[in-house]
Amino acid sequence: MKDEDNAAWVLGLEPDVRQAWLDRIRWIRIVDRLAENERIEPHERRFSRFMEAWRLLRSRGFVDPSCPFASELSAIRALWLRSAGDPERGAARDRREAHEACDAREADDIEGRSLAAWDAYLLALADYHAPGLLIRTMREHDTMLMRLSGHIFQLVPFLTLEHWDAAGEFGRLDQFFNNLRDMQEDADRGLCYLPEEELARHGVTRAQVISGRCIGTSGYERLMRSWLDEVMPTLYARAAPFIEARGLHPSLEIMRAWSLRRYARITRVFRATGFDYRRFPARYWAEVRRDLAGRRQLLRAHPV
Repeated sequence: MKDEDNAAWVLGLEPDVRQAWLDRIRWIRIVDRLAENERIEPHERRFSRFMEAWRLLRSRGFVDPSCPFASELSAIRALWLRSAGDPERGAARDRREAHEACDAREADDIEGRSLAAWDAYLLALADYHAPGLLIRTMREHDTMLMRLSGHIFQLVPFLTLEHWDAAGEFGRLDQFFNNLRDMQEDADRGLCYLPEEELARHGVTRAQVISGRCIGTSGYERLMRSWLDEVMPTLYARAAPFIEARGLHPSLEIMRAWSLRRYARITRVFRATGFDYRRFPARYWAEVRRDLAGRRQLLRAHPV
């Protein structure tokens, strides 16, 4: 349901555009789930093994065909790591340029930035899935938002240099809403992404958030009002260059509109439940199911 909530709109795209999005989404989701699994079952070392394979690829350009992630790593190599004289890379670049309408120099720059964003995202996954994670300050919280979804939104296809930084800010906003939506799920896993300084300012503890004992207290309500009435508008303002951007690829315009509807729904349901993240999931996901039931048919009937 999370994947559909975030990206069901992809189903309505034309086949070649849809495939470009599905490739990136698949890579992102694979490493996210591997990192999550490693926190829950560290002995399995799934994310660690992926990182070992990735470091081998980065240092030697080699993908072990026996590696369980060989197909994904080979696809990433073809897109971002081919040598300049490689004809395969040239063909991939030609296809990408046709889709993204950018010249060869910009394509090189985007390729380098995308690779750096991917490296940064992998490091962020390792840090923010570590046991005993503690976000101390608003500055650390802001950094976390960027290191996670900020970098993800700089990995999407059809993004140009003109909108590169703005896309990162939109991703920062996206992570804010993902964290809000998933508060109960995170609490069940012993995680709290609210910064310690904000909790302390309102007389709430991390343990109370994880246990749910904070719900209904005046301190928690003050915290959540501040979170939605002060922090959230600030993030929207920072994301405004992307929200208001013109000249985006049509698929990016659809992603933006879909995301903004999702953010509004999360906000509305969270307020309607009195900031009770224990009651939020049942109501929210019921609305998502109803919404998606109609939109799936519409998206398939009217591809972009």
